Amino acid sequence: ACTNRLQQGFTATGLKAKPGERLQANTFPTMSDHSSFAELVDAPRAPGAAAECPFETECFDAAVLRKNGIDPAVHCWAEVASGGHLYEQLKAYLGKHGDKPRSFVPRVGTKQLSTVEEMLGEETPAATVQLDCGLGLVQLKHTMQDGRTVAIKALHQRRGPVVGGRCGAATWENLVVFAEGSESRDALQAFLEEVVNSQCEPQPNEYSIYRWQVENQYWKHAATKTSRSLDSVVLPLGTKTKIISDLDAFLSTETFQFYTKHGIPYKRSFLFYGVPGAGKTSMLTAIAGKYRRNLCIMQPTDPRFTDDALADAIKEAPSRSIIVLEDVDALFDKNRETKNAKMSISFSGLLNALDGIGNPDGQIFVLTTNFRENLDQALIRNGRVDLHVEFCHATGEQMEQLFRQFYPADAPLAVTFRDAVQTALGDKPINMAALQHFFIGHMRQTAQEAVADVHCILADLNEKAATDAMPAAPAAPACCPDGDHDSSSSSSSDNDDDEKRLSGNMGVKGKTKCKSKEKGKGKGKGKVTAKSEARGLAASGAANNVVHVHVYNSAENQPNS
Repeated sequence: ACTNRLQQGFTATGLKAKPGERLQANTFPTMSDHSSFAELVDAPRAPGAAAECPFETECFDAAVLRKNGIDPAVHCWAEVASGGHLYEQLKAYLGKHGDKPRSFVPRVGTKQLSTVEEMLGEETPAATVQLDCGLGLVQLKHTMQDGRTVAIKALHQRRGPVVGGRCGAATWENLVVFAEGSESRDALQAFLEEVVNSQCEPQPNEYSIYRWQVENQYWKHAATKTSRSLDSVVLPLGTKTKIISDLDAFLSTETFQFYTKHGIPYKRSFLFYGVPGAGKTSMLTAIAGKYRRNLCIMQPTDPRFTDDALADAIKEAPSRSIIVLEDVDALFDKNRETKNAKMSISFSGLLNALDGIGNPDGQIFVLTTNFRENLDQALIRNGRVDLHVEFCHATGEQMEQLFRQFYPADAPLAVTFRDAVQTALGDKPINMAALQHFFIGHMRQTAQEAVADVHCILADLNEKAATDAMPAAPAAPACCPDGDHDSSSSSSSDNDDDEKRLSGNMGVKGKTKCKSKEKGKGKGKGKVTAKSEARGLAASGAANNVVHVHVYNSAENQPNS
């Protein structure tokens, strides 16, 4: 087949062998090192037509462009050759976002499952068909970051004849992307960058998380998360209004012009401080979703994280980002001494990175800490931190709001729930994480049952306090080589160890005496004690997760104290 096609090609160029005779090598046209067969084999020309130059200086036919209303004199363009990753991305993007395209190339794929569907494995992925851009002209509008709209035109064309390849017949295709305006180089580059990043583009109800890779010095796209609404974050109304009002005022054209006019760096910094579990991280994710911002998270305690690396990370953060420094009090004490001996960054390096002259405009910084009093005042002074927001223990208002969210149909019981919790706790404070933990444990209970079980909140707090105050007891030996070990002591020690594991040291929580209440059973029946649960775990083999390590003196064959 290839021989016949070559013979046809040579015939088209005027080279014809006599019957029964082969073409000789010296009859071939001269071929330079940079030319190809496609340049020598051309379509048959009309008699008297002038031969075209075999070398090309443009990636399109100007006559075809003018026929489609494109004047090369007032456009700049970029050629994307077939076979590359950008070529495939560009075809998919134009097929999806083009202005009423009519030519498509179908591509078979697999339906992308949601995070929940993939996690539970309840649905088998189905085959899908995606319509990529076909041959012809596709037009669309691209909006720049400064608000300008630029007309983009993409010509998808097939050039040259069909040739034989390793896997059959092949054609040479390319995509030529035109940006309106002879000086629209920046617009052309911005459009292609948007195409490249379109796969990581979050949906309207999603946000992206980036983590700085210290080793390779770049921001790695870690995940795309579904954002939560601001209404789902239960905070005192004044706290939430304070944050949102400040961000709305900052992210406005008027504020940007004011900062620029007075030579003030256009950035905003927040300090979220207060007790753990009060909603600092939840508020961060809600802000990222509302304002369609990326969350960029750094770990400056890495020994490879130098002052220069910190400055570069902030300068190279993706656009529209919130840069988060969590637990900033773990970096330096009030005397500006590092709390981690292996940490490489300095206190002045941290300040310079936050104040960096070359930092992009519009960045938002959020520093979080549980102990604001442990921070050096130079770090949180005016101009470096613009707004301090305190996150406190749960108030009565928050208790009511949280109850209404979990039991919207029983909203009138919210006040009863608040009174019951405050009566049960007395002066003991509670954070929002503990209240949410209670509602998760009662997800299958009615609102009335949840109100009746508020004493479980106090039981859980007391259990956790007792566990935190419990000193670490030495592990009892599982056996002795000489057979003198007391079995009763071993049984008691093992049961004690199982009780500690059940109380939370090994991550098993919620095994309290209120479990029977959660099931809606009687008060005095169905209680699950720590020892009985431990026996059940030991019988099932779960107790084998506890490993005892003992060191014996070789001389006395006794365990070291």
